[in-house]
Formats: sequence, C-alpha cells, structure tokens
Amino acid sequence: MTSYLGAQGEFVKETVIRKSRFITRIIGVNDEEDAVAAIAAVRKKHSDATHNCYAYIADETGLRQRFSDDGEPSGTAGKPMLEVLKKFGAGKTLAIVTRYFGGVKLGASGLVGAYSGCVADALKEAGLKRFTDSALGVVACPYSQADAAVAMIAESGGKAINAVYSTEVAITFAIPASSKPKLDAAIKAAMSKDVRITYTGTQFFGY
Repeated sequence: MTSYLGAQGEFVKETVIRKSRFITRIIGVNDEEDAVAAIAAVRKKHSDATHNCYAYIADETGLRQRFSDDGEPSGTAGKPMLEVLKKFGAGKTLAIVTRYFGGVKLGASGLVGAYSGCVADALKEAGLKRFTDSALGVVACPYSQADAAVAMIAESGGKAINAVYSTEVAITFAIPASSKPKLDAAIKAAMSKDVRITYTGTQFFGY
C-alpha cells in the first residue's frame, strides 16, 4: 500500500449495548511486539472482563495482522473487527474491545454488529493520521532562498521538518513519493544553481 491511516497514542470509547458494557481501545503500534504488549496490558487491566477481543494490523503493508474472539463464538468478534480496520485502510493500529456481559445474549449477528460497530465508531473519533510512502531529503540553499524552498516543498505536497543554519541552510523534508518529480522540476526551474536536493531514504511519513 502507498498510504495508511494510523492511530496516535490511545483512544478509548465506552458503549452499552443491551446491558453489556463494551470498552473499545484504538492504539497505535510500531510493530507486532508492541501490539502483543498492549493486548497483555489491557487484559491485565480488565482481568475481570468477560472478553477482551482484539484485531490488529501491525505494519504498513497489511501483512502483519491477527485477531482473537477471546471466548466469543468463532467469527463473531475478532474477524469482524479486523475487517473494519481493513475497510478504514488502517495500519500500525490495534483495536481491542473489552466486554462486560450484562445478562442479555446478543446472538451471532448481534455480536458481529456490536464488535464491528464499536470499532468503526471509535476509528471515526480517534483522529487517525494519514501516513504516506515518502521520500526523505535535504535541500541545501543560500539563506536568501530558504523561504522559497520551504514554500516549494509545501506547494509540491511535502513538508519541511527542520532547518539547520550554517554557511548555508539545510532543510530536511519529506514528500510523497509520487510528488517527488514535481518538486525536483520546481526547484530546477525556479531556483538558482546554488540550490541542491539530496535524497536520503524513504519511509511512511505522517502529513
């Protein structure tokens, strides 16, 4: 994938459905190890809960994914939660729903609707951030052209990250990979020969 929506920190939302209490957490993770640790922490915090069901996509590609019904009927919790994460285009994100049973059985379809609905509602409110496959680089330029260089980075869809001032200005930036040719052409057409771009790598960057 060329981009994904990722959670920042942890978002918690509580819902009551037919007397059962559902506590949904959307947690940003760096990798599968992070996801496993977060699940363990929630299970410890809510060790008295009836179920702690989860689903996660722990990378940018969607290949590192797992889910668990944690005692709910097979296919009624974890997998529907994972499908919601996929539908939202989520990456590096864990959804875990803690349920305290309220005495009213929901049935298979009711459970699917409850768990998937809780995750969808939480994702809508969690303030997910778009991360895009990006080129990282440095623009080196005279002081007199630094503001123009920053403006061109922004106009091309990128973002200046920081600037180091020495005998010239070195502006570190990120730009979506698809927009890199646009920036290169803009710099070449409008800036002096003293302005140089060096690309240092790639990563998924949040804009």
